Amino acid sequence: MASITFDHLYGYDELTTALHSLASEHPTLLTVESIGRSHEGRDIWLATVTNQATGNALDKPAIWVDANIHSDEHTGSVAALHLVHTLLTGYGTDAAVTRCVDTRTCYVVPRVNPDGAELALAHPPTLLRSSVRPWPRIDDAPGLVSHDLDGDGRVLTMRIVDPNGPWKTSDVDPRLLVARAPDEFDGGPFYRLLPEGTIREFDGATVPIAPERRSLDLNRQFPAAWRPHGEQPGAGPFPLSEPETRAVADALVARPNVCCYFAHHTFSAAILRPFDDRPDDEFPTVDLQRYKVLGARGSELTGYPHVSVFHDFRYDPKDVISGGADTWAYDHLGAFAWTTEFWSPLPHAGITGVHLIDWFADHPIDDERKLLAYSDSELGGTGFVDWYEVDHPQLGRVELGGWDLLRFWFNPPDALIEAEITPHAHWQIFCALSTPQLAIRNDIVDRIGPTTWRVRIVVQNEGWLPTAVTQRAIDRKLVQPVRVECELPAAAQLRSGTAVQELGHLPGRSRVSTTVADFGGFSEGTPDLAVADWTIEAPAGTTIEFVARHERAGTVRRSVLLDAR
Repeated sequence: MASITFDHLYGYDELTTALHSLASEHPTLLTVESIGRSHEGRDIWLATVTNQATGNALDKPAIWVDANIHSDEHTGSVAALHLVHTLLTGYGTDAAVTRCVDTRTCYVVPRVNPDGAELALAHPPTLLRSSVRPWPRIDDAPGLVSHDLDGDGRVLTMRIVDPNGPWKTSDVDPRLLVARAPDEFDGGPFYRLLPEGTIREFDGATVPIAPERRSLDLNRQFPAAWRPHGEQPGAGPFPLSEPETRAVADALVARPNVCCYFAHHTFSAAILRPFDDRPDDEFPTVDLQRYKVLGARGSELTGYPHVSVFHDFRYDPKDVISGGADTWAYDHLGAFAWTTEFWSPLPHAGITGVHLIDWFADHPIDDERKLLAYSDSELGGTGFVDWYEVDHPQLGRVELGGWDLLRFWFNPPDALIEAEITPHAHWQIFCALSTPQLAIRNDIVDRIGPTTWRVRIVVQNEGWLPTAVTQRAIDRKLVQPVRVECELPAAAQLRSGTAVQELGHLPGRSRVSTTVADFGGFSEGTPDLAVADWTIEAPAGTTIEFVARHERAGTVRRSVLLDAR
């Protein structure tokens, strides 16, 4: 077994080697292929996990997981690799894993944005939002450019003494800074804070922040509710304009068996669901109910709350997020979709019951004291770098310090990664096993003449979700109905019934939740069953092949012998 650990952030080459090593060790369970190339020409790898002996990947219900669309959110990549590793190493010993690999397909893209991720892990690091392609600018603007000034491998904060600075040291801990009061003019020292870096075209006085010419946000690139850059920063010139997002979209559309979509991000320690841009009122009622059931299991396993982006995760209460992959996967593909925001230091520091977004705009200084105490006592002081003096080439003597964004806020410290990500693999396996699954329950053969037979094929959805997965998929006609095909040998002919029969969409067990619902109790009939019916002319002893298929619920076959049973 390849030596794969989950105690560090993976660079591109190491991640590539790990995937291909696992594929070589498990050739019947894992294939690895490129679904496209990044702006700089790196392969975007897709790992497909399923037992090939029990059927083709496309013939089984599937989940899709992708990660690291944002360049500094590497924990998602490690979590995606961990899912692949869990499925492979648990096969044959863990009952849920074995069932999942035998009956479902798991598509995993551990790194959507390899170019940006490499920059974030470089020494010195460069922290971009997403892609490295210059857009919307092609030139460098004047102003402060954030980078690792002193070569220590971190991009921190510069603290500069300034009589008009808006910050002062806190009485709680001198490492912390608090905002100056509106009427506070005496005392000090007061400070101005700037990102660590140098100033392009410095005029000797002003320090504007230079706009980053590489300003794409690949998770604002998807077609659902896409808005141009002026309304949604980072959206790009048009939907799916970038090779990374186009590769993901093309690969997903080419795999219509995907029932559930998971995007891995950081940070907040939360499971987010659509809509990004609309209230819950716009959901079909049954879809919202199923979202809550599946999300509740995710919360139970991971400890992360499951919340709506629109209602609970907007950066500005008067604006919305648009062009996100999760809303696109639900709204345009009809799959249940989530964004997992891995990790937050807040609960580890004992800070609970806070709003996922509002806390960053306003919180008591005691919360930061708790974070400092956590960093000091549990992380050896690595979360917060105490202020130290350096000579800045343009500003003279400044101090560097503050929170380590990449290794404390954006990603957990290395020693905590595995514990943070492990429960999420089990939730994704749970969701995979909740998908619809087509089965041929029975065949009924009646002899109605010397060489004439009535054959009925009874098809059932044995899964929890309906065959269409979401009501959205039905409403938007995104999926085809269940079909049963009769494959006749040369000696047989159809007397009634078409060779291909459509049976509509079959609900799953998710239609029931309580025996007193709607005052009708549990007498819901058998809507998960449907029958295809043919009259066939053929000699006794003839074998007829039947195939039941649904693009999301799978493909099953049955051979039926025409005899006098």
